Amino acid sequence: MELPEIIFEFDSATQAIVIWCGLALLALLMLFRRPRLLTLGRNEHGRLRISRHALHRMLEACCEQVGGVVSARAFVRRRHGKFCTQLRLKIRPNAKLDAIQGYLTQEIGNLYRENLGIKEVGPVEIEVRGVVPVEKAFPDA
Repeated sequence: MELPEIIFEFDSATQAIVIWCGLALLALLMLFRRPRLLTLGRNEHGRLRISRHALHRMLEACCEQVGGVVSARAFVRRRHGKFCTQLRLKIRPNAKLDAIQGYLTQEIGNLYRENLGIKEVGPVEIEVRGVVPVEKAFPDA
């Protein structure tokens, strides 16, 4: 049984270069994509992993419990073995930013160390992306 011979013919050298560059780019994207699950720890009994989405939601929930914070978006990257956290917050006009920053840095560090068992915690960067006005309890008549 003979296998059919596959021949790729290109109309021009430009077409061949574009196709091969596209394939190379696709291979690089697949090679360097971020994993969906982060390994938090492993031992002889198994390993502990968490999805990026679950980790982000856990950090966002921690932020949204703080008075003055309306909503939060969290992004976590692993650099040099440390978890670097970026938080984007929407706050109320009366929020005390220095107190929020200090509290969140401490709480997120504790969350990583105590809840997740991560010893090496990287920087926690906080960006304020918006200010949401205080809602009135009853509309004016």
